[in-house]
This record gives sequence, structure tokens and C-alpha cells, in this order.
Amino acid sequence: MAKKKRRVPDVLWRLFHNRARTLFYTIKSLIPPPQTSAADCRCNGRGCLGCGGANSMAFILTPTDPPDYRKLLNHCFVVLGENAPALSGFDPQHRRSQFEIVRTTIEMMMSEHPTSSNLILHDYYKMSCPSSISVLELLTSEAWCLLLRRVGDVLMVYILRNCSIFLPLPQKKLHQVAGFPISDLCLTSSKHTALGSTVSGKRKTTDGMWSSSMKHLCSRLRITKEESPKETLTSGGDSCISKGAHSLAAGQVSSNHYLSSNRKRKRLNSWQRRRKRQLLATHEAHSLNPCRNSTEIGEAPSPLPHKIHTVGWCSCCLVFCKPLKDIDEVIISRNAMLYKLENCSTVFPRKHILNSLKHNSSGANNLFNEIFGSCGVKINGQISPCVHTTKCCCTRATCLYHSLIRMLEALIRKAQCCRHLRLLEKHCPIPSLDEVSERVSFEDYQGNQSTVNPGAKDCTIHVHGDELTGDGFSSETLERSEPQYSKIRPSVCYSLKKQVVSFIWAVCRNIVPPDLLGIPSNWRILTKNISRLIQMRRYEKFSFNQCLHKVKISRFPLLSGIFKDCGGIGALDDVKHKVLQCWIFWFFSCLVVPLVQANFYVTETEHENQEVLYYRKSIWNQVKAEGRAGLNDQQFLELNVPSVSKILRNRAFGFSRARFCPKKNGLRILENLKAPSRIRVKLPSQSSDLKKAYPMRKVKYEYFRSVNGALRDLHAVLKGVQANEPEKLGSSVFNYNDVYNMLVPFLMNIKNGSATIPDVYIIVSDVAKAFDTINQDKLLTVMEGIVSDEEYALEKSFQVVCTKKSLWVNQNLTLARDNITASNAVHPLHHVFVKQEKGRNVKKGELTFYLNEHIKRNVLLMDTKFYLQCLGIPQGSVISSLLCSFYYGYLENNLIFPFLEKVGKSGNGCEDELVEHMPKYLLLRLIDDFLFISTSRLQASSFFCRLRRGFHEFNCYMNEEKFGLNFDMNHLLGLRSNRLYAGDDGISFLRWSGLFVNCCTLEIQADYTRYLNTHLSSTLTVIWEGKPVRELKSKLCRYLRPKCHPIFFDSNINSAAVVRLNIYQAFLLCAMKFHCYISDLARIARLSTKSYFDVLETSLRHMKKRIKHIKKFNSEIPPIIEVEMGEIEWLGLIAYIRVLTRKHSRYRELLPLLKSKLMAVRYPESLSPALKYATDDEHSSMLWKIRY
Repeated sequence: MAKKKRRVPDVLWRLFHNRARTLFYTIKSLIPPPQTSAADCRCNGRGCLGCGGANSMAFILTPTDPPDYRKLLNHCFVVLGENAPALSGFDPQHRRSQFEIVRTTIEMMMSEHPTSSNLILHDYYKMSCPSSISVLELLTSEAWCLLLRRVGDVLMVYILRNCSIFLPLPQKKLHQVAGFPISDLCLTSSKHTALGSTVSGKRKTTDGMWSSSMKHLCSRLRITKEESPKETLTSGGDSCISKGAHSLAAGQVSSNHYLSSNRKRKRLNSWQRRRKRQLLATHEAHSLNPCRNSTEIGEAPSPLPHKIHTVGWCSCCLVFCKPLKDIDEVIISRNAMLYKLENCSTVFPRKHILNSLKHNSSGANNLFNEIFGSCGVKINGQISPCVHTTKCCCTRATCLYHSLIRMLEALIRKAQCCRHLRLLEKHCPIPSLDEVSERVSFEDYQGNQSTVNPGAKDCTIHVHGDELTGDGFSSETLERSEPQYSKIRPSVCYSLKKQVVSFIWAVCRNIVPPDLLGIPSNWRILTKNISRLIQMRRYEKFSFNQCLHKVKISRFPLLSGIFKDCGGIGALDDVKHKVLQCWIFWFFSCLVVPLVQANFYVTETEHENQEVLYYRKSIWNQVKAEGRAGLNDQQFLELNVPSVSKILRNRAFGFSRARFCPKKNGLRILENLKAPSRIRVKLPSQSSDLKKAYPMRKVKYEYFRSVNGALRDLHAVLKGVQANEPEKLGSSVFNYNDVYNMLVPFLMNIKNGSATIPDVYIIVSDVAKAFDTINQDKLLTVMEGIVSDEEYALEKSFQVVCTKKSLWVNQNLTLARDNITASNAVHPLHHVFVKQEKGRNVKKGELTFYLNEHIKRNVLLMDTKFYLQCLGIPQGSVISSLLCSFYYGYLENNLIFPFLEKVGKSGNGCEDELVEHMPKYLLLRLIDDFLFISTSRLQASSFFCRLRRGFHEFNCYMNEEKFGLNFDMNHLLGLRSNRLYAGDDGISFLRWSGLFVNCCTLEIQADYTRYLNTHLSSTLTVIWEGKPVRELKSKLCRYLRPKCHPIFFDSNINSAAVVRLNIYQAFLLCAMKFHCYISDLARIARLSTKSYFDVLETSLRHMKKRIKHIKKFNSEIPPIIEVEMGEIEWLGLIAYIRVLTRKHSRYRELLPLLKSKLMAVRYPESLSPALKYATDDEHSSMLWKIRY
């Protein structure tokens, strides 16, 4: 059977397509056909590549070849240069070593092209750098030497000179060692531009980023823009038939706008050119004013050769025959709604177009041009007279254009005098204080319940509105009401989304003329579409197709009766669609979105997952005022502008912008340190005469680098210290890999060869406000011992990263002595490591200066006020987690570990048995979350008491509400259940950093309790555009990926029953998310049953694939995976069937397919005890309490 061709990595496919092949197939394509018989060959009849013919590749790869050599041939990819010469004179003999060939080839290339950018030359220059792996080491390994003996000197030199070579790295990454760097190739074309390709297996087209729905929309909205001046006739300032209008009238809407621009212009046929000339002659014979033609005296317009009656159209009709506004933005931008603090006195934002226009015909014409993008009719003071009869283009006015002009004039007038505050009070009413207290108490009660009603759709109680009683917002009201509302949490004082929708629709009904909203049945459709926009989660996108969902021309009397006597049916349908699309797009993007922006503060929250909250501006002002009042002088100090300028004058980076984010019990400050900043430059004082003479003088600003950008060098140094000196971090862990590597040896140590573990005592604790309470002076003292070298050498590496829609070129800084292969192999995205070049040497003084400025002089801008952080460190910094880890690592090394050793020694009676009976313990800390496990109750209780006392020198104190113990403390019985969870099966767990730690066996399960208090759909991000089946497959695989870690499936940690239980629970949650995603997707499109089945099969295959790869996990103790692939599929099908059976009405056709596949698995009826344990719902009682 023929060998299956290996899939080309996505990065190489997007750049080179079929030119990228493995080294094996590249050699196969380069070997010429045999010219002589085997007896006449240079091998003297022994057989070689030159005379082997069809069996020549058997000399390249044999069954006895070593694994490294087979990996080189099958995993190394090669791209032959487009201008590479043909291979001449193939000779399979080899006379020199691989080292000599590589060095000689490089030296020849350097002499021929000294300035060449070939990476094989670039890496050769680095041979003198001891910290880098030279090209000679990479290309002269044992595998390359064996390949040389098989292919000969000539072919090896040809490959080195003319090919781009990509060597394999761990985790299917690649390292380019020869050829033109693909990072420069991406930068020259477009650094961060989507390179149109699909991620599917077939990869047939290069414009895959354009989904079918987007192409369809573009084909309907775009009109050909190429118009010849000779084909455009103007008469009296009114627009007549043009090439674009003619093609529109003929129904020839361009559907390949993007493709036609690259094609050669095609000449029209002779009959088309003759008709075109006849059309132009007919126009010249008629009067300059088409409104005064034969239609004026009651005669029918003469038919044109195109059989379209366009001659009788008046100038206002021809407005819609011109190319209307191109709607390039197929996505309604929701960014304009988020985080807007502007207090507006009008219904729209201050700079909205409806606030700047006058409610007359001139303003209406300008608004018409803004909506439809047409030139319109030049109107001077009043509407031009129209000669249409009531049977032509007439609805309540003389014609469509003048009807729209009058309606837009009314729209401007009503928008400027709308009493929106009264509507806001009506639809977002202000509750009484008793009602507020009752609802807050109900929310507290709901949050403390472990059992949630699965049938309730939304049990969250919210406060609708604020405590103001008038339309205005006065300081007296604020001062009077603040004491009464000081205990209200921001998590309960926002408006319901249905109230926001009700307010928006009330304003639209108030200001938009009824004819522009359609008939009453269309009102319900528009309201539903507005509701979909408001209910969007944080990262979801609202497409133009969703705006038009179920909106039809027949529901707009204004459009359904136009042009009945004025032309062909096909052309007029296009005009109607175009007018409707332009209006609906403007209605949502320029009317609905600004309404939300002007009247509500929209933000995400910590306790509602991906949901966004809508606060009335007056309510948010009070919430913000209370939050700002909580910024005491000990943590933040308010600064004036001169003080800020003095701080910024002495450094290269600026300040950060901060905002409040609601959480369940208050507000959290979020700082943006990624964006550059600017500050206004104070100009010299001017006299009043100069100010009058130059009133429009531009304001000057001084621009500063972003904080994170300035800390890149320091971040690279700290990451190097983390990799080379991990002992300075204490018990810090940064991911599940670190937890796994520390937990497995500890478990094997305490088991000591036994199948069970001794009694263990577990403590879970959390530092209270860890980032906000760090002692800055102490942190700087700690960091003096971390950044100890006088100088650090940095290297810059380039990577081409493949994302879903584009290729990105990342530039990373690392310490020169770091191993590039190890540091980049864990990158989560598909990428190719291109090159590594020497960066610069950074002095210790420079690093210390930046660190001191960042910690001691952190300036943040909140609204319009500047603050200096006096306590703690900013959480949004690129080095925040590292600083926190080094800080608490220093605390552990100097206080906690000596204390634990002391307690362990004092617990033993005899010194001779000290070492043998020393308690065994493990301390893990993820940033500020501690997990302590010990075999000594005395040691655990002493450590707990020490944590409760805190560490005054470090200003470190634990959060009393987040302690968790698996044993009783006689004087603190109430603390036992704070982080303790017990399921219906009676098994107790301690929750720590997303994990369930079994209190008795130390087995690990996933923690799903964070899904209990909200509906599961709030965690999703649904994609309606593009290919929904492919997106759904990708989503399900992403849901499963975090749960496919060896910490859940390794038999060194978990028993066989718990391993299968983890698989089953992962599929349960995946099935619930599948249902929520399908339910949201069904609002726009419904997929077939076969599509559902394919999606679920893909998730089953993905889980089996991920678990199979766990066996290759890089660890000192390899994981033991003892689960069969059939068991994984069986558990997944059982989970899907049980979850979807509860929603039986939606999946009547899918469930039989799943059950038939379950029967095909043919698992024995007498299930193993492990499978019975895993599928017992008592052990998954927590997941069945999730609302989905």
C-alpha cells in the first residue's frame, strides 16, 4: 500500500502551498530517471539511486534505519526555490564528510553572494557565539551523515544551495535553517495581514477567510466602481444613466468585486457595444430634463433596446440608479458601546450627525447622503418639484426620494427634541430602597445555594436603575443618597437587557417616522434583532446578516410600491434591496449603537463570565464615585498635572489608563499598560490679542512609550532567571505542567511502593489582595538579589505564528544562554522558528531604574484624574506575575520553609530516628494561592496557625474566607467548609486553582463549581458568520483541550475509576456547551442532523488523539495511561446521550444516530467496575446542577 503523504504544516501551506514537501518526497522528485542500465552505472551493478528506477527510494529509507533518520526524512520539510536551476549530472557517490560539504557550500555561497539573506549564512556567522547552536551542528548530525551516504555529494550540495530547510522541533514545531527567512517574506508582503487560506484538510482555495455568507453579502452590496467619464452624463446638476446605474438596472450586480480587479479587462462583444451606442444616442436626443419627457403628457416611455424603461425616469428616480453607498463593514461595531463615560444631555452622543444637522431640506439631503451614499439632488432651500403621478413611485408624497427627504427631516427634528430622560425613567425605573434591600438579600441567598433549579432560565435578580427621582443629576442628590446606597454592590445595580431593549425601541418609535420602520409585524422583527445585539456577549460579533434577519421589502410599504411604472422588474428589485440594506445598516450602526453609548455604561464583569452589563450613566457615576472614595491615600495618591509631568520627564515610558470592573462584592481596578500614552504640552502664556488672532491653534501633545513595551528587557531577564534559577521562586507553579511535575514525585514518595497513601492533611489558602498589598520597598530589596549580574546579554528571535486567519511575525527577547528549542517548544500556536540574532547587552543599572520607576512611580489615569500607586504593584503589567512569584518565593525560602523544617524536627522524640520519621510535605503556590499537603497533623496545624498570623514584614495576610482544611481544628470548626465541597456520593474535595483535590486519596479531578451560579451559555462566544459547522467543531475541541492533561489521566495520580470519571465529566460539560451553542445558533441558522453527528464525532476523535499524545508528555516520570480508545468513545457517547436526552424535543433525529453508534462500539454488557463508577451520576452530581 502506498505511503500516506504527510500533511504540510499550516504556516508553510499558506506561504508555499504544494511546493512545501517532506525531505523524502523532495529527494524523490529530484532524482532523474535512470539513463543507463545497472551494469553501466557507477555503482558497478550493486544498485543505487541512479539506476534503481521505480525502486530507487528503497535505497533512501529501509526498515532498519534509526528513528532519528526516519524523523529527518518524514518530518523535515523542504521548499525548492522558484528560480532554482535543474539538477545536472546526478552522482550517487559520496567522497567527503557531511561537515566538509556544509562548510564548503557555505563558503562558496558567501563568496558568490556576500550580502545574501540566506539563513544558512546567517547562522554560520554565529559559530563564534557559544550560546547559539550553529548551522554546522544542526546539519551535520548522524541522520544527515547517513543521508549523505545514501544520496551522494551532488544532491546534498544542491539541496543546501537551493532549498529552504525546516527542521522539526518538539510538539510539531519547525526551525528554519536554510533559505530566505519566511519572517522577512511575511514582513515584505504585509506584516499582520490575513493571507486568505482555510484551515480545513483539503485547502483548495486561498481565499478561505472570506466565508460564504460574507461573499454573498459583498456580492449584493458592492456595485462595480469602474466608471468611464465618457459614459457618465450630467444635465442640470441631476445625475442620469451611468455605467454603474445601467449595470444595476440590468440586474448585473457584481458578485466578484475582489477577483475582477486582478483580471485583464475584457472587451465587450460587438452587439453589446452597438446597444451601448444606441443608448447614448437616445439620451442625447431627449430633453435635458427627463422629468419633462413623454411621461409628462401621459405617453408611455419608448422602450429601450435593453427592454428597461429608464428614459421616463425623473432625476429623483435616477438618484437610486446611481451606485449607492458601499457597505464595507459587514460587522456592526460594538466597540463604540463599551466603556463610554461621556454624559450626554441629548439622546445621542455630542458629535452625532443628528445633533449637527438642521431640520430642513438641506439637512435632510445631507443625512440622505450619509445613509445611502448617493449624490442626491441639489436642493436650495426647498424640495424640488416633482411631476410623478400618484401611480408612479408614490407613497404619501410625490416620489420615493422626496418621501425619504421629508421623513429624514422629521427624523432630525424629533431626535433633537426627544425627551429621552422621561423614556429612560419609564423603561428603566428606579426601585425603592426596600425593594433594593430585598433583591440584594435574595442574591446573597442564591449565591450560597449549592443546588440550582435547572429549569429556571434566569434566576438572577437585578436592580433596575438608580435612586435618582428626576431627569437631572445633582450633587445634592448624590450626597443625600450615598449613605443609603453605600452597601449596594455593583453586581446588582445594573439594568436588565430587556429593559435596555425596551428603552431603545421606545426612542426609535419616538423619533423614527413609522414608514421607515415598516408595518407592525416588522416592528417585532426589528425589536428581536435589537434584542440580539443587546444580548451579545463580550467577544461576539453582530453581523449585517443578523440586522436583516427576516426583514423583507414587503413589510415596508414605502418600498413595496415604488417604480411600478418606471422600469424592469429585475433592476428595480436590486434598487429596493440596496435601499433597504443601506437604511437597516445605518439604523443599527448609527442609531441603535449610539443610543446605547449615550445612555448606558457597558462593561464586562468578573462574576458573569462573558456577559456584559448595562448601567445607566447616573448609576455608574455613583458606583464609580464610591469606588474612587475607596482609593485611600495609603494605596493611591492623587496627583496634579505638573507632578505627573515631572515624573514622566525623567523616563521613556508613560502612564497607564485604569477603569473599574464590577465584581461580585465590589469593584476591581483594571489597568491597561499595553497602550502608549500622551500628555498635553503646556504652551507659553499668550496675550489675549494673540488668542483672538489664533483661536484654532492646534494642541500639542508629548507621546510616551507603553509601560509593557519599556519592560520587555526586564521581562526577558526575569524569565531567564526563572528558567535557570527556579529555586529563587520557592514553591511557585505557573501551570498544570508544573503542578504535575511536583505532585507525581511527592505521591510516589509517600506511597513508597504501596497501592494506598497514608493519612494526609491538606490546607488551602489565598493571600488577601496579593497584588495590592505588596510592600514596594521590600519588593525592591528582594529583586536586588534576583537581578544580580552586572550585565545581561539578550538575543532576539523571530517566529512566524499561524493563527486562524493570518500569519504573525513575533519578535521575542531571551537571555543569550537560554536554549531556543526548549523555550519555544511550548508555544500554544503553530509556528516556525526562523532565526535568532544577537540583541543588546543590558546593564543592571538600567534594569533597576525601570523596575524602580515601575513599582515606586506607577502613574495611572482614571477618568480625568491622575493617581500614584503607593502600595502594591499593577496587575496588568507584563512582569506582575513574576514579581509576585519572586516576592512570595523569597518569603517561603526565608520564613516558611525554615518554619516547616523546625516543626518537623520538634515533632520527633529521638534524634536517631529524625531522618527516618521526618514528615513529608508538599507546598505549591500558583501566584498567591497556596496548597499544602503533609503527612503530619502537627505540622499542618502549626502551618495553618502561622498562615493565620500573617507576615507583617511582607504585609502578607491570608483571606479568612478562603481557607480550606480537610481536618478539624478544635478552636476553628467554622473554617473547615469554606473551600470544601462534598458531592452526593459523600466524597469531599478541596478546591484549588481549578482542581478538585480528594481529601483522602489526593486524586485530582476538574473543578466545575464556577459554572453553578450562572447559566452555562454565559461562558460561550458564538460565531454566526462563516462556516458554522467548522466553527462548532473547533469550539468543542477547545472545550475539551484543557481537560486533556496528564494530571487527570495518569495512573500515578488517579485510580482507573477516577481516570474514566474525568473523561466522562469532560464529555458531560462538552455536551452541555454543545446544546447551548446550538440553541444560540438556531436563532439565525439551523444545521442538519448529519452536521450535528459529525461535530460530536470530531470531539470524540479529538479526545482520543489528545490522550494518545499524553504518553509523550515531557516529564521526569513518564505518565501511565491505562485507558483504551474504545472506552473513551463509549464514555463520550454515554455522556452525549444522557445530556441531550434531557432536551429530547430538539434532538429527536440525532439521538437514534448516537444510540446506534453506541451499539456499534460493542462494549461488553458486563461493564468493568471502573466504567460503572464513572457513569454513576452520583459521582457527577455537581455537573447536573449546572443550568444549560
